[in-house]
Amino acid sequence: MWLLSIDRAELHFFASPEDVPDEYAALSHTWNNKPEHGPPEQSFQDVQKIQERCIQDGTNPRDLVSEKIRRCCELAEKHGYKWVWIDTCCIDKTSSAELSEAINSMYRYYALAAICYGYLRDVDTVFFSHEDLEKQRDLPQPFLDPTYRQLWSSIWFQRGWTLQELIAPRFFVFFSRTWEVIGTKADLAEFLETKFRIPAAVNRLHASPSEFSVAQRMSWFGLRQTTRPEDEAYCLLGLFEVNMPPLYGEGRNAFRRLQEEIMKQSADTTLFAWRGVLTDSPAECLFAASPADFTEIQKEDEIVYAPPRRTQVQADTTGNDPALGVRADLNEMTFAVTPTGVRANIPIFTWRGGLFGDLYWSSGDGRPVFLHLEPDPDSEASSSRRTSYRVGEPRLTGGEEYHDACPADGPPSWQEVLIRHRPPLHRAPGQLPDSATFRSTPAIPMQLTFDAPVRFPEARVWQFLIQSESDRFEIRGAGLESPWTADSTQPIAYVFVGFQYIIIRVGPCQQDGPPGEQRQPKAIWATISAGYVGDSDIEGEAEISKVSADTMHDCSQDHVLQWPDLRKRFTLPFKKEVTLSFTPCPLNPERTLVLEASCCLSTLPGSSQISVPTDLAEAGW
Repeated sequence: MWLLSIDRAELHFFASPEDVPDEYAALSHTWNNKPEHGPPEQSFQDVQKIQERCIQDGTNPRDLVSEKIRRCCELAEKHGYKWVWIDTCCIDKTSSAELSEAINSMYRYYALAAICYGYLRDVDTVFFSHEDLEKQRDLPQPFLDPTYRQLWSSIWFQRGWTLQELIAPRFFVFFSRTWEVIGTKADLAEFLETKFRIPAAVNRLHASPSEFSVAQRMSWFGLRQTTRPEDEAYCLLGLFEVNMPPLYGEGRNAFRRLQEEIMKQSADTTLFAWRGVLTDSPAECLFAASPADFTEIQKEDEIVYAPPRRTQVQADTTGNDPALGVRADLNEMTFAVTPTGVRANIPIFTWRGGLFGDLYWSSGDGRPVFLHLEPDPDSEASSSRRTSYRVGEPRLTGGEEYHDACPADGPPSWQEVLIRHRPPLHRAPGQLPDSATFRSTPAIPMQLTFDAPVRFPEARVWQFLIQSESDRFEIRGAGLESPWTADSTQPIAYVFVGFQYIIIRVGPCQQDGPPGEQRQPKAIWATISAGYVGDSDIEGEAEISKVSADTMHDCSQDHVLQWPDLRKRFTLPFKKEVTLSFTPCPLNPERTLVLEASCCLSTLPGSSQISVPTDLAEAGW
């Protein structure tokens, strides 16, 4: 590892943290990735160049490094240390081997530091200081005081890498923007547990992180973010005592690899005990898409691993293992990753008409929790020897609903099954492998040609999907085909479906134009239809299909080029407003318009009011 000497800020190499003479300090901070964050971070190469230049002119490199590095060195020197480790400049990121070693060793680097300085660049001691902490220590609920807001809203608590940087060191001190002491992690242990669910016992070193279940440790990540999706996995390696090579470019497959490594090394099955209550990950898969899937709304919903005590195995629960020449325990829970799913030997039972796996889970108050299973119709397994399942909805069942020692349908039976571990490999055209766990919208074939009359960019589709609180997006009608000709009648239908449906229809007007010619943008009309999906999926689908194919429009109101600034606002029946705006496409401004749609709560009069269908009006919409 590389360390900076605190007196000159010069880089020195040591084979391992144990080889460092005397003790070293470490810095935990968030990087300045944007100008508004502060001066750019100095890299390993930047510090090396300063060091080489100072050898020639005899100056002290510490006077020329960034203020953050200099202040950290001065602080460590004041506290009696000779070395300091700072991730921005003590890792040669141009060397893939060194980067891989640093990522796999980083938890250890922080754990072996004599002290870790947590620098909160956006917390000012004018609003929150160590004195404030001391004054409020004896209050019943001091963390509800408004002065704590600036502390817990700091960007430091929102970054993925800072989790291990907080947990690993024995002695951790928070500092403000002006490098004034706020308090240690032990001082703030209750605050950190209340706001971020990291147990106070861990930050006070009364308990080791390994004493908590895999699901509990995952939940400490919360809704933290990383710049690269791969870092969601890499920043957790030390917390789970796992080593694996980083492969930047693999996306969220990194987190799936991490789960596979944990599964190989730990018997703790709470690895599969996630609900995804605050994410949109595919819940039918055994593996989570992100550590955020483990976030729980309430602390009592946390899942712990509670395996039964080992007892004498009955004769009829064992069998011969020819490979070992001894009798093997058939009632042993095992998991192995295969191309078609996780092969699992687990106890399965039926209860209230459903199928469940007993993976030895319990909630925080001791109630049993089970994994809900259902047959997987999309399984790619070719063998019928093992039944294929996917995870059902809801994923986890039990708790308050389950009181008996055994379900009414009988005791569990041990079975070797396959459980879906990732989204199906079959993907829609243009869909990336990790699209099921990341934002993705269906491709719109019509707008891929150079002369496409309309383009609705994916980023804007996704933005409208979120604004309209819709669950899914579909493209129908002409959007699935090649560009219009003057003989075309079918509109493009951009369909957004949630509790309500919103359909943006864009079509060619047939009032004029010679047959066979491609339609110019001036002939394009656009309008919006909206309504309630209803309780019946069949009826809802029929209504959406009917509206999507409707070619009716009002030439005096719906022609895009007649709109002021090519923009129009529509008021929907469920107190929402949608604004459609068109701009010439920079790629082909003569023939193509780019659509943008925005949705918000209805507040202004004077919009185009969409008529409410009779059945909706009667329902009060």
